[in-house]
This record gives sequence, C-alpha cells and structure tokens, in this order.
Amino acid sequence: MNSYLLQGKQGWSVIDPGPNFPGCNEEWEVAIDDLGIQFSDIKQILVTHGHIDHVGLAGWLQEQSGAEVLMNRDEYNSTFYPEETEKIGSLFYYNGMASLGINAAEIEQITNIMGYVTAVMEPWPQVRFLQDDSLVMGDRTWEVILTTGHTNAHVCLFNREEGLLLSGDQILPTISTVIRFPIGVEDNPLRQYLDSLTILKELNPTKIMPAHGEPFNDMDARIEQLLHHHQERLQQIMDCLSDEPCTVRTIVDQLFGKLDAFNLFLASGEISAHLLLLQSQGKLQISQDSQSVLLGFALV
Repeated sequence: MNSYLLQGKQGWSVIDPGPNFPGCNEEWEVAIDDLGIQFSDIKQILVTHGHIDHVGLAGWLQEQSGAEVLMNRDEYNSTFYPEETEKIGSLFYYNGMASLGINAAEIEQITNIMGYVTAVMEPWPQVRFLQDDSLVMGDRTWEVILTTGHTNAHVCLFNREEGLLLSGDQILPTISTVIRFPIGVEDNPLRQYLDSLTILKELNPTKIMPAHGEPFNDMDARIEQLLHHHQERLQQIMDCLSDEPCTVRTIVDQLFGKLDAFNLFLASGEISAHLLLLQSQGKLQISQDSQSVLLGFALV
C-alpha cells in the first residue's frame, strides 16, 4: 500500500494514509522522523476511496496532525453509513450470496472475514467533502477525476501541467483492479470500470502513481493489458455457459477450483460482474429458480 506525501509551502498533504492494522501507526512515526518533520506539518489528508487499506488510518492521522480529511461525499456515506444493499451480514447480502450458489456455512465464513476487513476502526475522521473540480496540494493544482467500478465514487487526481496521475486503485501496474461486487442483476460495475479507463486514458498522463506497486509511465500499454485480461475472462466464462442455466458458483469452481472463503468471495464478485456485462451485451440471459432463489445464467 502506497501513501503519498506532497510537500508545499503551507505544509504537507497526504494521499491515502493506509490501513489501521498493527504496526502501521509505527510506520508513520518512522516516516515522519525520517522526513525531519512533525505530524503538525501535515495539513491535508485526501482519501481516494473507502476501502480500509486507504481510509483506515485517516482518523488516527487526523488526531496526530490536526489536518482536514477530504473525501467524496458518496464514498464517505457508503464507507461509514452503508445502505442495506452494501452491508456485510444483512439479509440482502445473505440472500445475494445464496443466489450465487454459495452455501450457508460458506456465507458465514465470508461474513466473518469481510466484516473484519471492511470495518473502519475508530477513530473515524471528521471529513470535509470534496465539492470542487480541482484542489491545491503540494503547491500543485490537481483535477479531481471521479471514477467508478472499483467503488461507487473513487477519486483520482491529475496534475495537467506535469502530466501526473495519482490513480489510487483505479489502475495498477501489475494486478487487475478488483471490480466491486454487483448489488443486483441490473448493476454493471465492470462496464463502469471499463468506461473509467477510457476517461483516464484521455488524460494522457506521463507518470502514473498507483496505490499499490511502483509508479509507471505507459498508460496506454497498461490499459491494453487490462482490456485484454477482461476480454479473456469474458471468453473463459462464455466457454463455461450453454443453453442450460448454471450458477455463478458452478463457473467459479470450473475456472478456479477449490478456494478458501475470502477468495471465493472475490472470485464470485469477479464472475458476477463479467456475467452482467455479457448480459448487457445481449449474450446471455438470467433466470431465477422460484424455489431455491438460485440465479441461472445461460447463453441466448
């Protein structure tokens, strides 16, 4: 996980303070000492999105520094005050997992794991919502670029003068960004993600600074790799389908074999997102068994 510190005449700004896990506070103390500054020199903390590896330490770092924390309003609400459709462990969540073919014991395991890895531990930050299309951090003006697909309202920052893109998780150098779990058959997060890649490509950045991995320069080549990856996955899923309905779990087992609970959750979300894109393209149809509530996916 990369946290970025931007030095400016009025103080330092932080992009994504990191997770509130054991040892991370100490990492910050070492970093502050290495830089020869005080926590009070930090004046702004921007959170690109609400996953805990990005927002987890925002409240703690705010307490240490007195800095303001900036977030997109929708992202803040879904992180700290999620609706029923987004709550881990809700009835909506349970029924959604069951409709994919995940059994009760697995749902319980997934709920326990996801409840831990998604809960933002206190202290929660006091947040000022981003309202403008740009902001100044580290004596540079950054355009606020709203992207979707990974989360509902993920923020990237772009400095047009130098071609610098702080990309958060929206585009990463070596791994494919996790697509958010769909909340229904009308949802289409993979389409949203691919559309967001087009938005980032049109910026034509010269240097991309991601939240995970090393900075890189060739945006076009990386996007081509990602498009190829998703096209390949779509074809693999199509190869699993026939004119007889099958479940998400059936496809997951066929493509990935036996998985632990956490990776079963991730794989189920990925396959679901790809299936819903295929549905939007008219390549498959979705049915639901009235007795078992299982969703079935079949070729048109």
